[in-house]
Amino acid sequence: MEEKELLEQNPWFKDISSINNDPDLRKLENKKIKWEPRIRKHFKFNKDYVYTIRGPRQVGKTTLVKSMIRSIISDNGVNPLCVFYFSLDLLEKPEELADLIERYYSLSARFGVKGRRYVFLDEISNIKGWEKGLKHLIDTGKASNTVFILTGSHSLDIKDAAERLPGRKGEEEDIVLDKIMMPMKFSEYIETLDKDLAKGLRPLIGLKKKKKRSILNKLFEGEIDPLLIREPSLYSEELDNKLKNFMLTGGIPRPINEFAEFGRIRKGTYSIYLNSLIGDLSRWGLSERIAKQVIRSVTEKMTTKVSINSIAKENEIGSHNTVTRYLDGLESAFTINTFYQVDITNGRIKNKKDKKIYFTDPFLFHAMRSWATGFRDPFGEAMEFNAENEGMSNMVEMAISNHLIRLSYGMNPSGLFSHHENVTFYRKKGKKWEVDFLILDKGEILPIEVKYTNQIRRDDLRGIFGLGRGLILTKDVLKVDRKYVYLPVKYFLLLI
Repeated sequence: MEEKELLEQNPWFKDISSINNDPDLRKLENKKIKWEPRIRKHFKFNKDYVYTIRGPRQVGKTTLVKSMIRSIISDNGVNPLCVFYFSLDLLEKPEELADLIERYYSLSARFGVKGRRYVFLDEISNIKGWEKGLKHLIDTGKASNTVFILTGSHSLDIKDAAERLPGRKGEEEDIVLDKIMMPMKFSEYIETLDKDLAKGLRPLIGLKKKKKRSILNKLFEGEIDPLLIREPSLYSEELDNKLKNFMLTGGIPRPINEFAEFGRIRKGTYSIYLNSLIGDLSRWGLSERIAKQVIRSVTEKMTTKVSINSIAKENEIGSHNTVTRYLDGLESAFTINTFYQVDITNGRIKNKKDKKIYFTDPFLFHAMRSWATGFRDPFGEAMEFNAENEGMSNMVEMAISNHLIRLSYGMNPSGLFSHHENVTFYRKKGKKWEVDFLILDKGEILPIEVKYTNQIRRDDLRGIFGLGRGLILTKDVLKVDRKYVYLPVKYFLLLI
């Protein structure tokens, strides 16, 4: 690795003000809508930690770390030579990674740099076996007094590799070193897009996690906290509009900005996210043709039960094992989430039963659907899909599914962003009774049914009625009926 390559990616080594001219940060400053992810507040740089940041491609991980670098240098007065960034697109071997970092240490030492170093490595999962290179530096003591922040776009490979590194647990301070950066939640979307609305809703969305959890628990006992009614009811129409737009842009910064500026999302923006996924699939040895077939089936069957065999048969894919491999790949790339049925008598997941599959974000759903079905106008098709009652209802259920995963993760933070054991769905054997979602939390079963309509028939609620309590998420209906709370979706999402 030549010294000039290090300087190209770290121009602040020679000119501290150059950090303000970084292309990613300049793009951020020029955007109408600027998002500051909440996870930024959850990093500590005072010990030799190895952090990972995982999440979908193009969600803003690189911009986040560049922003952190600027803060370390400009706000905290750290010597610029103590902060190192490198994008690992062109490296392939663990030895190259170790050599890169050693060259940085050597370069900074020549200038008499002392004290803690901050090393940011972007898209670390591009290097197979990267942990071997980093482990060598840690084992030999060369990486002492350094905090590492590594980013990647795969849910497991970076986490599993990081677990093989020494001394990175941090349990004594209850620090979760493996961070997840997903698109904005609905509450973050409001905070980012509309400061005035966010200020009005602050008594609710500004609550501490513990208080929000208390309000949520009360809902399953048939009680609605006044905070969940008072402020949201004052802004009901504005929340409706925000929710409608959220179902087009999702929580991803680029489409959000384009929609805010132009009133539509450019076709090229859909292509950017699509091409990123296709590139990942290719790296993992998966066929674009089969991926397209699987994704088309998932978009058509979203919110309904689906069997792996049925996807294989309707697409003439040779084996259900092949379909499983592609679904696992898509889930690992943060594109879809799979939900399993649960046996409520023992809390066990029914792995072989039909499943439900949702996309992780509204924008990603529209991008994948447009690609899989051959649409030429992704934004127009998204508008048309959401204009139909059934389409919008499906989008809302999809958004709730992802928010429940985020809720589950927030309740029990860990290095593995998995919900399969904690957020499930229920279907009574021999009956057509079904409950959209069950949150399983420390022996408790918290049922949630989604009815995004104002015409709710009791016959449609037999499943949740059979469980004795539950939360029914509606379009606008707000009431308590025994131990069942009917709550507008737009209010519920503010809690997550």
